[in-house]
Amino acid sequence: MRTALSPLGRIRIALDRPRLWRVTAGLAALLLCGVIVGAAQGSIAVVAQRPAADASAGGASWERWCSAGAARQDRRRLAYCARVNGLVLTSTHGPNPGEVHVAVIGGFHLTIVRLPFGSRTPSLGTRVIAIGPLVRARNGQRELQAFKVLRG
Repeated sequence: MRTALSPLGRIRIALDRPRLWRVTAGLAALLLCGVIVGAAQGSIAVVAQRPAADASAGGASWERWCSAGAARQDRRRLAYCARVNGLVLTSTHGPNPGEVHVAVIGGFHLTIVRLPFGSRTPSLGTRVIAIGPLVRARNGQRELQAFKVLRG
């Protein structure tokens, strides 16, 4: 004859399974490794100030896109220009019509990228390279106002 177990006793029996704990720990470790590998891909490069006009042409090839548009005046500028290479985590539209923002993770950094007006919204997991001025967003995060966007 079996005796009825209390709810606490049933929980103890369910948790007393070493094999289950090992499998769960192994899966959690694999998931963590996947997140780390995903976050490590890509990079962010920042040019703090506009290069001097008389400076030699020793800058990176992408720096020519830094002056391809007008930077936002309603936000505090963090850097003259930045290049973000990473994976798209999510996207949002607005607040203005045709305005698209994407969250990009690359080189262990999360950066919000405001795409040029009328740009197609990249899908989740797409690799994006964006170049433009780095500003402080309304919510305090870093936002790159993209003058040039490459997908691939």
